[in-house]
Amino acid sequence: MTPGRVPVAAAAPGAGDGWSAGAAQALGAVLGAGALLLPAALAPQPGPWTGVAVAGVLAGWCLLVAAAGGTADSGPVAFIRDRLGPGPARAATALYFGGFATGQAGVALGAAGFALGDSGWRAYAAAVGVLCSAAAYAWFAPRGLSPAGRRLRLAAVLALAVAWRVLGGPLPGAGTGDRSGWAALLVAVPLLFGWVGLEGAVPAAARRRALGGTLLGIALAAALYSVLLGPPPGASAPPPAAVAVEAALGLGSAALCWTYCRTNLQATAARWTELTGRTRRGGVVAAALIALGVLVLGGAARWDLPVLLIGPGAATAALYTLIAVAAVRRPRPRPRPRPRPQEPTDHDHDHADRDRVLEGAARPAR
Repeated sequence: MTPGRVPVAAAAPGAGDGWSAGAAQALGAVLGAGALLLPAALAPQPGPWTGVAVAGVLAGWCLLVAAAGGTADSGPVAFIRDRLGPGPARAATALYFGGFATGQAGVALGAAGFALGDSGWRAYAAAVGVLCSAAAYAWFAPRGLSPAGRRLRLAAVLALAVAWRVLGGPLPGAGTGDRSGWAALLVAVPLLFGWVGLEGAVPAAARRRALGGTLLGIALAAALYSVLLGPPPGASAPPPAAVAVEAALGLGSAALCWTYCRTNLQATAARWTELTGRTRRGGVVAAALIALGVLVLGGAARWDLPVLLIGPGAATAALYTLIAVAAVRRPRPRPRPRPRPQEPTDHDHDHADRDRVLEGAARPAR
């Protein structure tokens, strides 16, 4: 999971009910580092219909969740808590934490591969440096990117992804492993890495235009991934200038992946705080140690990037399944709060505000 979005409050109910707003919210939720890492990991994708099938399943999943009230207003963890109780909601937060923590190993390795143009032991060594530097920055500087900064970063990611596609050929660090024998399911699991974020952007079915826009956003994202993961266009021998262009694109892609690693560690720390009640800095350290362990294990086992993305992809699949189970259950009745005249009302308001911030933090980072 990448999952670059820092903890924010949930969107106001009913905000953005148009087609364009729904599509923009869906695209903004799912597009991110995956637009760079998935082509490096999976392209050319064996089985061209795997991505289309994943998008179709997610569209049906959206309709199911929308019919149950959607997740865009309250957040996915609150949606699960209201229908299944606090235990499953805590499990969802744990899935966020585990998926994000393991996913940063893949993000760091992807950044190193872009920077070095290598997928061997040198890339793993550089990935450790990428991860440690991103964790140090997240530990010292809790503030993430502004909304304008996130939009600019997404625009830069899409521009680089298109530039790599136009340049043609394998992306740096993609490796030489033959994935033609991979089953479609094994491709679909790491492919879900690119769809993290949709679970918190599903509007209620009553907001028909917003829901239609969300489905349009899914179709547009699927079309983009189909192009990025397709076989490269045939090209003749690259001109001499292409080497310099490839180096510049690699460094730019590495820098963007580093920023995603940093902001994802910041977001993972919020899940750590919600799970344990401990400090944010402790969450950054815990997530970085988990990602470092995955990198060490991957380097020893000589795993490439697609294998590292199976972990966060599996966590995403489990989270989507949990939300689907919650969608078919009726909301749990909320007990009426007992009056507590001895406690000041300001304390109750502060507690509600704190819960609301944590619910917003349960949205995935991209």
